[in-house]
This record gives sequence, C-alpha cells and structure tokens, in this order.
Amino acid sequence: MQAALRFAAGPSPGGTLSAGLCFLCEQLALMTGSPIASAYVLEASEELVLRGNWGYQREVIGEVRLKVGQGITGTCVETMLPVTVDDARVSEQFEYFPQLAEERFPAFLAVPLLSGGRPRGALVLQRESGPFSEELTALIEAQRPEGAHLIFKGAGNRRGRALGVATLLSRALPRRDPRQAPPEALTAAFAAVREEILQLAERARAALAEPCRALEEISSTLQDVRVEERAHEHLAAGVPPALALERIAGEVARSLGSQGPAGRRAVDIEAFLGAVAHRLSGIEAQRVRRGELLISVHLPGLAALRGWAAGVTGAVCATAPDDSTGVPLLTALGLPVMCGIRQIFESVSQGDRVALDSDAGEVMVNPSAAQIAAARR
Repeated sequence: MQAALRFAAGPSPGGTLSAGLCFLCEQLALMTGSPIASAYVLEASEELVLRGNWGYQREVIGEVRLKVGQGITGTCVETMLPVTVDDARVSEQFEYFPQLAEERFPAFLAVPLLSGGRPRGALVLQRESGPFSEELTALIEAQRPEGAHLIFKGAGNRRGRALGVATLLSRALPRRDPRQAPPEALTAAFAAVREEILQLAERARAALAEPCRALEEISSTLQDVRVEERAHEHLAAGVPPALALERIAGEVARSLGSQGPAGRRAVDIEAFLGAVAHRLSGIEAQRVRRGELLISVHLPGLAALRGWAAGVTGAVCATAPDDSTGVPLLTALGLPVMCGIRQIFESVSQGDRVALDSDAGEVMVNPSAAQIAAARR
C-alpha cells in the first residue's frame, strides 16, 4: 500500500526524465516484489536506452542500449506484446551485458510502452526465478505510463512555461466544391479573410511593446493582390474556385522548402488560401479555443494571430524557428513556443495534455500531476 501511494503521488516536481523513470522503477519493484526494475526509452536513433532503473548501479543508466528486436526487451518492443521468460540464460533471445551481470536475475518480464499505437520503450522486471504470473503481467500493463511523461528536447523561445490541450493544426483545404461560384463570391471570400486577419494584426500591434517584423511580413503578404489575381485567372479559364485555390496552394507548396522570407511567405500564403477556401465553401474553419496549445508543422502567421486572439497558451512546431512568421510573432506577444520537435506528430493526439518549458527546451506529452503542477507555477 505504501508503494502504491507513492506511485500515485508521482516523482518530485521539476525532476529530469531519468529521475522520473527511476522513481517509477523503484515503486514498481516495491509493488511487485522484484529486486530489479528497468525502464527503456526508444530514442531518435531507434535505440532502446536504459533511462531508469532500480536494483543496479546508477552508472548503468544511459550505458545499456539495444536495437528494436534485440534481446528480450527489444523483442517485446518489436512485437508490442509482453514477453516473459523463466530463465533467460537458456533463451535464444537473451542479450548479455557484463555491466549488469543479469545472470543473477534470469527471470524476465518485459512490457512495451505504447503511445498512439506506436512503441516508445519498455518496462522490465527481473527476479531470481520465475514464472511471472498472468495477474502480475496484467498489473504492470495497467500501471505502465501509456503515452505519459514523453519528453522531447527542442529550441525554446525563453518565454516560460505553458500547459494546454493539444490542438493539431490542419493544412488540408475543405473538400472540393464542384459548383461554379461567380467571381464576386471569390472576391468576397478573399476580402472577408483579409479583413479579419488585418483586424487581428491591429489588435496584436496594439499589444506589442515594440514593432514586430514578422507581423509586418504577415500584413504585407495578405495585402499582396497577386494571389487573388492568380485565382481569378483560373476562374476565367473555367476552373471552379475551389479547384483554383487548390492549384495555387500546390504551386505555393513547392516553395515551402525555401529558406528565409520566401519560405515564410509560402507558409502564410498557403494558410491564407486555406482560410479563403473555407469561407468560400461555407465550411467553418478549424476553431481554436482558450486553454489549447497549438501543434503544427509550420506555424503560419494567420494561425498564430487567431490562436493568440482565442487565448491559446503556447505552441509546438516541428520545424525551425525561422521557418514561419507565427513563431517570432507569438514570441513578441510573450507566449512560449518550442520548435524543432520533429517527432511531435508521432506522439501527440488531438486532446492530449501537453506541457512545455521554453526556457529548458522541453516538451512533455501527457505529463504527470506533479509535472502539471510545476508547469502552472
């Protein structure tokens, strides 16, 4: 009971990933009567790295590494199923590490850690003898931190911490409308979106302590009439408006790999076209609510302005800070943003709780109660 209560309380606030996993291992070892408990994390190198342990010397943490499919632990991650072995010494799957001297504890139970249907690591219990009961296997599977406490490192904008519900920004245009809308409808859609965003830009400008170049880039892009003229050229050639916007978006997408102002401009134009397409089709654009945290590949200025006005708490971006105008804009407005988190879409689902620390350069997915409390301070 004592171990269960400590497990529920979670690790100490502000602790590192390794400290949290060592705490988890300690409590699991006490709860299950196992002398050894280990936590392996599947890292970007596709290696399973020992990041938490109870029972071995602390020096082994970070030193033991496995490939997926290697050893008993790697097999459980590869198959995404628990693996139990009564005596690993006679198992073909056993991978020996001299620094662990695992022959002292040959009975293994390895349980995969999953998030979003993908393997993220493994929990391993070891004893002097087996077997591990089915009830114990079920208990460990129930206690494993499913999708929790995943921590990613990236580039923070040093605007403090944020906690929010993940909202994944979509770049998809609405389903194509085959109807031939009149040119006036297309003109009205461009005008309505342009007016909305320029009004938000004025609100942001009033809130800023000093001029923001990114905000001026956004405004300049919206007021450039060449994109609208291109859409009307397609319309004059008999192309339906929705398809015309798709084609222009495709042309723009080819510029997304560009660096500097050209790449940022392409990101903003693509978002602008998406907003116009939603307005033209009568389909409501993706709504962002207070308390949510933006998750995006690029962060267009349009999305950043809408999010700021709606009361988002921050943003996480898969690409670099200089690749979109939304990042410097939210930075100037004082919101925390993390960039360069390329794995974020593999690990976060719509509605997940996300905490970020833009000073420490960390993003936590489904943080513990203790980590949530720390993020709120």
